[in-house]
Amino acid sequence: MSNIVLMTRRVASAAATDMMHTSSRTTAPLISSFGNLSINNNNISAATTITSNNKQLNYFSSMATKKSNIVELPPNLKFDPRAKSSPFYGADEVETSRRKKQLQKKVEGQEAAAAAATTAAEDVENNDDGDDEYTDIEDDVDDEADEERVLYDLSTKADVPRAIPLPKRLHVPVMDFNSGDEVGTFHLSEKTFGCDPVRVDILQRVVVWQRNKKRGKRNAGARTKTISEVSGSGRKVRNQKGGGIARAGHSRPAHWRGGAKAHGPKGNIQDYTTKLNKKVRRMGMRHALSQKLLEGNLVITNDMASNTHKTKVLDEMLNRFDVSGKYGVTALMVDDAQAKEGSEDEAFVHGGVNVNLKVASGNLHKIKVQNQIACNVYDMLKYKKLFLSLEAVRALEARLEK
Repeated sequence: MSNIVLMTRRVASAAATDMMHTSSRTTAPLISSFGNLSINNNNISAATTITSNNKQLNYFSSMATKKSNIVELPPNLKFDPRAKSSPFYGADEVETSRRKKQLQKKVEGQEAAAAAATTAAEDVENNDDGDDEYTDIEDDVDDEADEERVLYDLSTKADVPRAIPLPKRLHVPVMDFNSGDEVGTFHLSEKTFGCDPVRVDILQRVVVWQRNKKRGKRNAGARTKTISEVSGSGRKVRNQKGGGIARAGHSRPAHWRGGAKAHGPKGNIQDYTTKLNKKVRRMGMRHALSQKLLEGNLVITNDMASNTHKTKVLDEMLNRFDVSGKYGVTALMVDDAQAKEGSEDEAFVHGGVNVNLKVASGNLHKIKVQNQIACNVYDMLKYKKLFLSLEAVRALEARLEK
């Protein structure tokens, strides 16, 4: 009998060991036949408890993620959340039940304070308790105002526009200049329009070089007379002492009328120009074009031919691109129009630019029209948008990729 009991215990222990490595569904009938249900039920209940705890943790973590987007407006900050400079611009205010109750209490308190003030004003001489009641109500309203919490949901803010990654960014639409509709697509050169990252230091060097070149050379030949060159005697003007006035040795000092000029130009040419290698200048052009494409401010058009020289017509055409007008942005328009000899368009092209476009843009102060040879880094950074015709794109790519 003892052998049978010992064998039963060994089988039960072996079954319990197998249960740790197999599923509970397979081992449950075997374990129940040897009377170990209590132990294994504890294990199963423990596993069930751990699973439920994990589900609760996942639930609370998701709730924490949702609540992390809700931010409280600090009461010590005095700014309008509707301003664009505010971090809460575009976010919706969270109307909680507590917030509604606080606003309702505030309105009721203001109404009660107004009623108490009216009563106190009427009975100010006869009723001395009115002032105390009004003061108590006003203090309660102030306390409630201090406890108010204004919450904003940052998840409702508009998404910040992101730049299109390369090389997809180089595939741009071609717009019709007159109608503003898309007429095709064009693939830009990666060497000219795909510089990543954009070198701001190169742009700064090119802009400084360009501004210094425009300043150029000044004061060529300007020269003033020194104290030894001004006409006048070296005789002492007056006595050294006794006159009650400042001493003077001669009549040619710089602070006297007809005297010399102090620290004047000496005839030297003031040269402000600096040197910058041609390769660096071309690199600056490539990075400026890449920056315009990265910002989304590059517009490629099929051509820039205008049918009329009227400024009003050109202004209406540019309004389709949100350019010019009272609220439009500035724009730099670069073209490389080439008229064939003997053709009808020869009279409408001068200096690589359409004549009607050049004349019509004369009265638009937000527009600048130029040929691709005159295109430079300073103008591209100064104006918001950059318009390039297909001829100008081909010419720039051929010139900057040498």
